[in-house]
Amino acid sequence: MQFAHFQFDPETDRIGEGALSEVYRAEDMNLGRPVALKILRAHAEIDPQAERRFKREAKHASSLAHEHIATIYEYGEDKGTSFIAMEFLEGETLDKVIKGRTLGFEECLRIAVQVTSALELVHQAGILHRDLKPGNVLLQRNGKLKLLDFGIARARDETNITQQGVLVGTVLYMSPEQVRGEDLDLRSDIFSLGAVLYHITTGTLPFPGDNFPEVCMAILDGELKPPTKVRHGFPKPLEAFLLKCLAKDPADRFTDASEAHNALLGVNETLAGTRSRTHTRLQGTLRLSPTTCAQSDAEACAIMAGSIRKDLASALSRNKELTVVLGEQEEHSNGADVDYVVDTHLDVQGQDGRLELAVHFPSEGTDASGPDATVRVVRDTVKSSKDSEWALQESLVRNSMRVLRKRLTEAPLRADALENEKTRAALAATTRGMAVLRKGTTKHLLAASAKFRKALELDRYCALAHAGLAEAMVRKFLTWDGDPTFLDEARERAKRAISLDPKCALAHTVLGFAYHLSGRLDEAERMYRLAIQMDKKEWLSHRLLGAIKSRAGNFEGAAPLLQKAIDLCPSHIGSYDHLYGVRQCLGQYEEALEIADKGIAAARKHLRDEPDDMDARAHMALLLARRGSDDASREAIDAARDLAPRDGTTAFHSACVYALLGDPPAAIEALNLAQDRGYYIASEIRANSDLDVLRGLPEFQELT
Repeated sequence: MQFAHFQFDPETDRIGEGALSEVYRAEDMNLGRPVALKILRAHAEIDPQAERRFKREAKHASSLAHEHIATIYEYGEDKGTSFIAMEFLEGETLDKVIKGRTLGFEECLRIAVQVTSALELVHQAGILHRDLKPGNVLLQRNGKLKLLDFGIARARDETNITQQGVLVGTVLYMSPEQVRGEDLDLRSDIFSLGAVLYHITTGTLPFPGDNFPEVCMAILDGELKPPTKVRHGFPKPLEAFLLKCLAKDPADRFTDASEAHNALLGVNETLAGTRSRTHTRLQGTLRLSPTTCAQSDAEACAIMAGSIRKDLASALSRNKELTVVLGEQEEHSNGADVDYVVDTHLDVQGQDGRLELAVHFPSEGTDASGPDATVRVVRDTVKSSKDSEWALQESLVRNSMRVLRKRLTEAPLRADALENEKTRAALAATTRGMAVLRKGTTKHLLAASAKFRKALELDRYCALAHAGLAEAMVRKFLTWDGDPTFLDEARERAKRAISLDPKCALAHTVLGFAYHLSGRLDEAERMYRLAIQMDKKEWLSHRLLGAIKSRAGNFEGAAPLLQKAIDLCPSHIGSYDHLYGVRQCLGQYEEALEIADKGIAAARKHLRDEPDDMDARAHMALLLARRGSDDASREAIDAARDLAPRDGTTAFHSACVYALLGDPPAAIEALNLAQDRGYYIASEIRANSDLDVLRGLPEFQELT
């Protein structure tokens, strides 16, 4: 439908709704770009103030230019209905994120720093958000956050749009003074910030209750359970930060988001001491501009300003990989000679000092040395109050260094994944690793693992590489005597991948695979179904879910899943082999023979390009044996053993082929070799019908 100069489908393009509005993904026909179009509902009779709040949201949000605040493009009306057009963002709000998984502490800190950074600008603009909650924070696929919804925000000089004593906002995250309906200041947002961060870090609400009155009473009179009592291993510095935010008395909280943000950077720096610091090195060339002074006491300020600049230069120069040059104020940050520019502005009034910092660096995806380079500026403010000029100067420099270190090390991590060369290289290495991994030998497994680890050296946040390494660990379990520690590592790797990318289908597949081999079939099936929902082309989940149904005797349910696996990945010959067995069990003998023929043809085609794929060779030999082509089957499996004479997996598959060909001595010999080479035969030997001909033999019974 057409609305103003926007085009959208009201059924398929709806992306959200609230009490006041509905949100659609729409196309701006004037500018040819996608937008999130927020349209005010007809509330004139129900809520006469709705229009005013809606317009005020547009006014407040449009005045805030920040990388972690959703950008407002336009406010207007069409046939008497108000709308807001804003940037279209893909991702999930935090309430949905934490509902599906537990966040790691490092990820929680990354989220918290971005939220406080956004809220800092809101407070600096004199705006009180008043409705901070996980549902108003959107986590994008690239890891960046966007603060949303300024519908009930209020500027300091605005008359309150609600009557005194009336609750506005979401009660679960309200401050005590907001619950009481009192006049609010910025410290109310600090309490809500603490409540949101408490929820995402512990997984529980700070003041839970079964209904509205219970929650209100808990906020007003309840005792907050310390995070360390809720979640094992909770970092003490982070707990102290949250408890300060959640103090019942506003006087005991941080005064505003700027103070909270700086404190959080300190927490992050403290905790970084227990983690690897390879990513926190300051590198490149930085130009430090002269420190300017406020007009209030310019003469007294000028002396300290020069000293602060000198001290900052000295502190920054202690980083051996960072070159610091002193430049003039009018020089810009997009020249070829520097990577960053830092501007500082000092305001000293008696014992109180305030230093404003502006860090300039190239915007994402741009070349700092190019003629069209654009500059992104991030601003921070540090404050201090000391009884001597020297102590004040020292405190301002120390706090500034904490902020600068964080900002300068954040910069390369914020690059969009598609523009990040190392990320692209990591994905390429992972893709090569996956192609090698499934060729079926221990040699391939080790080579693939090395590629995944190389990918993680390039980009430790590459979810797909973590998932690939998780699959390698599952396969290692099968080829290293069934050591359960490999399944433990596989689960941890898969969960790590999911924490980095909740939509990583392969990670869910591999987590299911690990549960599958542990006998936790219900959990495995749930993971396979989730993977298929996320990516309908995730062939391995179709293949493994089909195997579960087949083993349970649900052959009618297994058949379409295995056929889909073949359609999605025709070069994986094992899927044909498994579907052949399912068709046989269903009494569909002609269809089974047809599948065998297709599998053999697909294998021959694939092996012309990938002759070292032992998994394809082995399953081709099995299909030939099932088809009655005994000589061709023996020739195929012997060729595989010639190419991989010491591989346990190939030996096990050859045992199955020899058993089908009616050669028990060769089958027993191959089983012994497989076991000697570490293949976990117990995972197959009891239920694999290919080995039925061997079950009466004493040599076979000794193996089981």
